[in-house]
Amino acid sequence: MQIGYVTFNTEERQRVMKVLQMVRDQTAIDELGLGRIRDAFANEMFPGMSTLQRRAKYFAVLPSLYYEAAKLRYRSREEVHRQIIHWEIRLTDMLCNGANTQEDRNGITGSSMLEAAKNDETKFVRYDPTYIYQTGLRTYNMIRGNGNLEQLIFERSRKLSELPTRLTDLENGADADEQTGMDQLFATCGEHYDFDRGEMLQVNLTEREAQFIKRHIELSPNSKDSLLAYLLRENTSVAPNYAALSPLWQDLPSHFQEQYRLALHFSNWAYYMHLRYRYLFFLGKEDAEQTAHYEDLMQKCLEEHPEILDSTRMEAVLNHVWTRTNEPTVHQFCRNAAKLLAKNEMPQLDSLIRHREKQIKQGRNKINNPKYRAYDMSEPRVMTFRWDEIVYQVITEIRNAICPNEEIH
Repeated sequence: MQIGYVTFNTEERQRVMKVLQMVRDQTAIDELGLGRIRDAFANEMFPGMSTLQRRAKYFAVLPSLYYEAAKLRYRSREEVHRQIIHWEIRLTDMLCNGANTQEDRNGITGSSMLEAAKNDETKFVRYDPTYIYQTGLRTYNMIRGNGNLEQLIFERSRKLSELPTRLTDLENGADADEQTGMDQLFATCGEHYDFDRGEMLQVNLTEREAQFIKRHIELSPNSKDSLLAYLLRENTSVAPNYAALSPLWQDLPSHFQEQYRLALHFSNWAYYMHLRYRYLFFLGKEDAEQTAHYEDLMQKCLEEHPEILDSTRMEAVLNHVWTRTNEPTVHQFCRNAAKLLAKNEMPQLDSLIRHREKQIKQGRNKINNPKYRAYDMSEPRVMTFRWDEIVYQVITEIRNAICPNEEIH
């Protein structure tokens, strides 16, 4: 899976790639390599969102954490890292104490490792809130400045420590941070968070936090023209199920309607391809029950979505995402598979699917592989382009905080 991000230095790219690898490890296996196109749509419609994210709160709190961290003094960048982790653990504890339900607590990053981390900070989650939310924070212009985040904090801390004493207090009604450019590095929402002694922090957004996140999504150059920004700006009706949005979004601007229509078509088409992949897998295992099961699912999919037999729609999908994908083989596979499906040339389609898996897995292919005869393959998930996992959640949290008495559709 890919997440869109602004290119920074080599070290920063390596940090982002670790997050991307985690996404790949924790989401459904992409046996046919269709995730490139899925993510091209997701990055276009909902930039800054990731299936690893769980709550909007972090977009409001983390910039303040970095802002306060930059006011401290450090001897090395490693000390900055330890300080961030220390405060992230405190933040996790505060959020857990403020969670009203188990569902709220489950959305808090690191909650399952909290007790162990409180005794030994090296036992905190491997992928901490900074890893998970940093791409979004940069996308929404809440972190300003290129380069490694810890290095930015370290350098800003050194500059602050070299300032004359008179600039550490209020002067002429202006905060010293404003005079030294602190406000240019991190955008904060205006709420106060005590990362050293705070005991409890509500998981739900305050109105100020919600307005802050909303404003940055709507105004950031990297997100202001997206469907996400439009939905927040126009207070457009939403629903938790991505596939059920069609009747709600009939009045969207034409280019957003086209995005949604093409993405939904690709989701249905890819779902059929993954059903057929599983059909071939169980056919190779000579599992008659599962083979029949997937035959039924494929037939049902075609009855519900006959448009996936139209190969010209796949051409429209590929043309739409061409500039945002960088792997020609996935385009070639989709184009050829769509044509074979449209012509009902199933033996050739099955051969193409087998070849595609070998191309993707490079020796770890499962179809007709004796090493995987005992492998239990689950049913595929329909692509929702991060909507069902996080986008609907963030939009709903923002709206609930700004208009608590307004019905969320």
